[in-house]
Amino acid sequence: MAEAHQAVAFQFTITPEGIDLQLSYQALNQIYLSGVRSWKKRVSRIKNRVIKGVYPASPSSWLFVAIGILATMYMQSDPSMGLIAKIQQHLPLHVSLSAQSQTMVSALVFSTLLWLSLILALRFCLKLLLSYHRWIFELHGRVSNTTKVWGVSLTVWELYFCRYVSLFHWLEPLFVHF
Repeated sequence: MAEAHQAVAFQFTITPEGIDLQLSYQALNQIYLSGVRSWKKRVSRIKNRVIKGVYPASPSSWLFVAIGILATMYMQSDPSMGLIAKIQQHLPLHVSLSAQSQTMVSALVFSTLLWLSLILALRFCLKLLLSYHRWIFELHGRVSNTTKVWGVSLTVWELYFCRYVSLFHWLEPLFVHF
């Protein structure tokens, strides 16, 4: 029963003199620490969802795309072929921002859309690469040109997008005959 009293963070009793309140600072500290752990895990899950959601790109690659678009606009070149001006016309903040701020916001919207479209294109390419299965039905020792192109494409994919994780080492015995 002593352990149950220690687990309670606070106790109060009503006496004729008033309310008697007893706080257990250790239990309150543990409750606080469990809340901190819970929020750390929640932030970590959100971070992992973002990283998984933009695969095969990284969140930092958006910064490079945005800087590239803004740099080309600074050099008086329009990389969007007029799309940034169209976005600028349809901004809901059209009245409250200055012209330069509108241009910056519309350029950031364009670079975000460009980045997302590149991610979708890369995912489609990866889907096509991983759905190829004709190499299974080829005779041993004979590798078709299609399979060679597929193997080179997978190798290039691994070099550029799989820097930290090596996913395609199971394919290496197939391409010894190149």
